[in-house]
Amino acid sequence: MGYDAVLLGRPDDAPIDADRLHQRLTSPEYEAVARSLRQVGFDSAIDLLGTYAGQASDLEDWLAGAAINTDRNLRLQYLAGQGLNLYRADVIFSNMVSQGPKFPDRLFTGSPQRLDALHQRLRARQGRF
Repeated sequence: MGYDAVLLGRPDDAPIDADRLHQRLTSPEYEAVARSLRQVGFDSAIDLLGTYAGQASDLEDWLAGAAINTDRNLRLQYLAGQGLNLYRADVIFSNMVSQGPKFPDRLFTGSPQRLDALHQRLRARQGRF
């Protein structure tokens, strides 16, 4: 067991197209990616996008003062040993999204059905892991 994060980024302010992500994850060319995501509990594009926690600006307060880990120090390896057998993913995630998911109007695009499913998933989660 461990804590993993899936980060989805974009090179500009273009919206994230939920329909396009769905098409890719169900296409043969992306089967390896889809299989890898299924192994960690993401069976669909909505499963993946439904864990949305916020944009970088939404997480600034939570990240304030956080140390940056690099390959030149062993801080992360040292701290990982201290956290062995401490399963606090739910607490950490709840703290990250304590203000509730911020869902900017133009962040996601897609069919009305897929966007409605995404909104419902985020509302149902209400800051829970």
